[in-house]
Formats: sequence, C-alpha cells, structure tokens
Amino acid sequence: MSLQENYRMSAPKRRTAPAIVNHLVAFEAAARLGSFRAAAEELHVTSGAVAQQVRTLEDKLGRPLFERLPRGLRPNADGADYLARVRLALDIIEDATGELLERDTPRDPQHILLSTTPAFASRWLIPRLEQLTQAHPQIALMIDASDSTRPLSGKHAVDLAVRWGSAPFEAGYALPLLPGVVVPVCTAALRARQPWRQPAQLAGQPLISDSHNNWQRWFDHHGLPGTRVSGPVFSQTILAIEAAERGMGIALVPRPLVEHALQTGTLVLALDGHELPGRASFHLLAERAPAPGSPIEQVVLWLRQQAMG
Repeated sequence: MSLQENYRMSAPKRRTAPAIVNHLVAFEAAARLGSFRAAAEELHVTSGAVAQQVRTLEDKLGRPLFERLPRGLRPNADGADYLARVRLALDIIEDATGELLERDTPRDPQHILLSTTPAFASRWLIPRLEQLTQAHPQIALMIDASDSTRPLSGKHAVDLAVRWGSAPFEAGYALPLLPGVVVPVCTAALRARQPWRQPAQLAGQPLISDSHNNWQRWFDHHGLPGTRVSGPVFSQTILAIEAAERGMGIALVPRPLVEHALQTGTLVLALDGHELPGRASFHLLAERAPAPGSPIEQVVLWLRQQAMG
C-alpha cells in the first residue's frame, strides 16, 4: 500500500494531526512527479488543492521551494534539500502506518513464510513440497526466493529462512541444515568426450562460475595453485547449474543443489572423488526457537527430516 493510500485511509482518524502533514504529502508528490496536475491525480484531489497546499507550505517556511517552469515544476536548491528530509520523514510515517495496519490483520498461523535463495528454492525445496503437503496438508508454505536477505523480525519479517553461510548468525535460532561440500558437475555427454581423471585435466576446460568463485579454491585445494580459470560467470548459482545442464561447461556448485540432477542423470560428477569442503553451508534461521507443536516447528522438523533423508 502506498503512502498516499495509507494516508487517505487513516486521515479521518487523524483530524487533530498537524495540517503540515498534508502540505508535506502534496509537496513530495509534486516534487517527485514534476507537476501539480500529476500530484493531484495520484492524491485524488484537484490540482488547485495541491498548489494551495504547496503555497501554504512555502508561506510557512518563508521561501519558495520550486522553480515554476513552462511545463511543470522543479525543486530549487532549498526545495531539493528540504525534499530529502521530507521523504525520510514520510517514509517513517509510512512504515509506522503499515506496521500498525499489519497488527490488525495478522497472518494465518498456518501460513509460513520462508525466505531462501532462488537456487535452493528451485533445486532442493520445490521438488519436496508435495511431501510437505502430504505430511501437513493444513500448512501453506509461502516461499520468497530472492538473493536479498529478508529480516526475521520487524517490518517485512519472515518466519523462517534458509541461507548459505557460517556461524555465528545474528538470528536468535540457527540450525545446520545441509553440508556445504562443493562438487564439479557437467553433462554426461561432455564427460564422455573427455573422461577426466585428474584435477589438472580440468585446467583449460570451460569452467562455469557463480558469485562464490570457488574454482580457484578448488584448484588450490587439489595442489594446483595459480591455475588459470576461464569460462562463463553468472551472478546466481541457479544460472550456473542451468548452464552446466545445457552443456556449456563444468560448474562447481553445492552438492545439495544438484543431488536430484545427479540421481536423474541430468548432470554427472565431472571428476569423481574431488570435492571441495565448504567454508559455509545451508542453515535454517528464525527469530527464536519455534513453539513446541506450532506450525513453524512442524515445518522445521520436516525440513530437517528431508535434509537427513
């Protein structure tokens, strides 16, 4: 919900609020959109009303805030400085209003919001969700798959998170979930053409990297420091895995994310017995330990069972 919508919804309940809030909302909208007319359309008032609010604000401050142009408005130097502070203040009001409204509409406790990476969601979690539905049909697991870290408390908080990392975590509750061992994988067809047996044989091959850049560590670990690594680089692990499945080269990725692909033959180990111990692993995080018997605890126990099984 936008600030303006929150403001309009709660305005009848805030008749004693300082009128300057109305002026600031009009000023911010006009500055952002570059005209009184556009601001009026967004705020669902007349352009004359927005212009009056801005003029009243300028009178109170004793200075103009805009350059009036032939085709719109532009904040002047004072207006631009003031706008930065006004936006910060309105953001605080918007956050406070949103949090207050969320208290009135609590989420169903059977709806569990879990944050994780796109690679983990796609490659490990989604193939198992049908089993969760069978075990706990009353629970709806909502997955937020993003590389952005969602908070475990406060605004936009999630109930659980599965993240790649190493202890200690800021979360109040953290459990190891899956090991962080990293393995080189490619298509069976690519390996059949070049049946590698030693780490040195991978040098010069198209080596697919993700944001973790593990290939140099892999060569160092196997006694080949300084080996030149070349090949496509992707910002996300899931893209590196998909590139390997398309035969573009050898990807070095966490084994839990490709276990299903190894079982089905979509991918094979490029070099048997040459893993890279992970400096990190997948952990399950929450703000606090889940209450015994709660839906969150049921999801936690299910995740751990899946990880062990």
